[in-house]
Amino acid sequence: MGLSLVVGPAHAGKVALLLERYLAELSRDPWLIVPNRSDVERVERDLLRRRSALLGGRIGTFDDLFVHVASGLQQARRVAGDAQRTLAVRRAISETTLDGLAASAGSGGFADSLLATLGELESALVDPDRVGGELARLARAYRAELDRLGLWDRDGMRRRAAERLQRDLGAWHGEPVFAYGFEDLTAAEWALIEALAARTDVTLSIPYEPARPAFTALERTVEDLAVLARGSIEELPRATAPQVPAALARIEQALFSDA
Repeated sequence: MGLSLVVGPAHAGKVALLLERYLAELSRDPWLIVPNRSDVERVERDLLRRRSALLGGRIGTFDDLFVHVASGLQQARRVAGDAQRTLAVRRAISETTLDGLAASAGSGGFADSLLATLGELESALVDPDRVGGELARLARAYRAELDRLGLWDRDGMRRRAAERLQRDLGAWHGEPVFAYGFEDLTAAEWALIEALAARTDVTLSIPYEPARPAFTALERTVEDLAVLARGSIEELPRATAPQVPAALARIEQALFSDA
């Protein structure tokens, strides 16, 4: 039980290693988390080339995992679609007394910008009351409108799923989790991974190679995950056989370096 990291440059075999370990755990009904919906079918085909039948296990995105956990809440709600969110935020704007933001609120893009901002706050697990002012009032009005409609938005659902996994011992039943293709994690995703790692085996693959300028932005993420992994880190070497044309390989290796 706990977190394990698999790191390495592109074409080092990280995904292939993760898929083999996923297949080895099929008897435990594991989860395989992929970056996008389009990756699900591609990975399913890849797994079926390795094994003719898959009896067990689930493949999905982080959103699928969040929905699965949130669905176990006693008062679970449907997730609002884009049109429902837009209508809800516009009603919240119309019903909120604004001062400094009054002029901006009349512009066509204000509602979309507000939705994006509220989503970022939820993803970061920041309560809008902490930012205060008119933004907090707008956030409360938006939440009240979603409550009236009996809906959650996507980011609110994610936050509630992470909170459930942190406090509810019955929220997970020991299924191992494998995830790849993520170069960064939101606070909600981090909370989910941390809570899962306290209950089961979690293997996370990240494209990373130490001392490479191109990976500088990932250093903090990898360092934080390494602390959570308590040294359980597997670093794959660069592939010896050429995977791409030599010129592209040279650019990839030297990207953002003085050389």
